[in-house]
Amino acid sequence: MDKIIEYIKNKYQPIVIIVYGSFAAGSNNLSSDFDALVISKNHKMFHDTSLVSDIQLDVFIYPEDYFEGEYDYNEFVQIYDGIVVLDTKNKGLNLKNKVIEYLQNKQLQIKNGINDSISWCLKMLERSKREDEEGAFRFHWLLVESLEIFCDIVEHPYLGPKKALKWMKENHPEAYDLYKKALINFNIESLNAWILYMKSLIKS
Repeated sequence: MDKIIEYIKNKYQPIVIIVYGSFAAGSNNLSSDFDALVISKNHKMFHDTSLVSDIQLDVFIYPEDYFEGEYDYNEFVQIYDGIVVLDTKNKGLNLKNKVIEYLQNKQLQIKNGINDSISWCLKMLERSKREDEEGAFRFHWLLVESLEIFCDIVEHPYLGPKKALKWMKENHPEAYDLYKKALINFNIESLNAWILYMKSLIKS
């Protein structure tokens, strides 16, 4: 990782480097990308996918002035649990704290809509029982959406399927097993068990 940080410093003259993903979590392997957000003093917005020391970069560079006006915090939720490795003006920590606050507020808003989300899941479950292409499409759609809905129910930020599944496996093994069975078995019985389990988590 040191060589990549050195590469970023030499090429972009950064004032902020925030590493996230597998390298930040310490779970990286030989096939892992290096994920990072870089704020540069004057470099234009850029997505660097170079190879450095045989590691694929997935680094997003933003000019400093990008953050002077209004911007969408949802664009940066991936740094929620990232590591700030360079922060010369305290802008990295400020951005990370704003993202955390944004996600916390978002969870409060989501909480009010959970019953609607479960109602939608139950309707989609019934429509998934059609033995045609529309039923198969709704089956897949429900599986994808229900992962984020589960995170909403248990009040955990949804940061994409990779992180969500890893977190679910470690913290909610019963939910993980049911979701995995629905994914792999691809039958209505498994999907039904998963959706009804989610429904059972709703506090009346």
